[in-house]
Amino acid sequence: MKPLRRAVACHCLPQPVRRAIHAAVELGATGIQFDARQELRPTDLSDSGRRQLRHDLEIEGLTISSLAFPTRRSLYDPQQIEARISGLKQTLEFAYQLQVPIVVARVGAIPTDKDSEEYKLLVNVLSDVARHSNRVGTTLAITPTRDSATDLKELISNITEGLVGINFDPAVFAMCGQDAISAYRELHQHVLHVTARDGVRDIDGSGQEVVLGRGDVDWPELIVLLTEAEYHGWLTVDRNNSKDATRDAVQALAYLKKVSHGE
Repeated sequence: MKPLRRAVACHCLPQPVRRAIHAAVELGATGIQFDARQELRPTDLSDSGRRQLRHDLEIEGLTISSLAFPTRRSLYDPQQIEARISGLKQTLEFAYQLQVPIVVARVGAIPTDKDSEEYKLLVNVLSDVARHSNRVGTTLAITPTRDSATDLKELISNITEGLVGINFDPAVFAMCGQDAISAYRELHQHVLHVTARDGVRDIDGSGQEVVLGRGDVDWPELIVLLTEAEYHGWLTVDRNNSKDATRDAVQALAYLKKVSHGE
């Protein structure tokens, strides 16, 4: 049985890209995730620059686990929607050129009214992106935003013209009072990437991200489920709103190695 592959988000290593690549290896990761709008933009690298980046990664024995495409607005917000979708498609093409199979992005909260124009627009947008990803050879994995597993599964089922998967972030479920384990059981067939975060739900109903292993996510059980499901994707350590994201990433990688009985 192969151990689960562990990566780290580049923003947890606040330094230039090539130094971050080396730092990720020193932390014990075998993969790294880049933000395609801040850290590694398609317009920043020429063809030779992209070849050099792949060479640098190969020398270090590191793989890009995924590219992240963050947005300020929901993916289906009518304001500047054309530019947003164009940017996402460009990132999918960029990922393919870097031999990265997954692009992760938040789409925003799924509209509750399935007959609303908003919901129809979201389905149309994702279908359009799915058709494009089919052509370029890289897949979009959407990250939940306080949505139920049932709503996510229904949304995915409505995308019939191409593949859209899920970036499973268990902390999102934990922080809004949902059981991450139950959510994974319902969604596992659609999970293409896993974000390794943890969180708790406060008494006032809000959520708070915490260091991996100290929150409400039952990570040992989730690791078992990932193994049983023969998940072959990445576990990418991420940490937001931390005073020392690098330290937290080190602890998270060590924790994942321990609970997954890695090498």
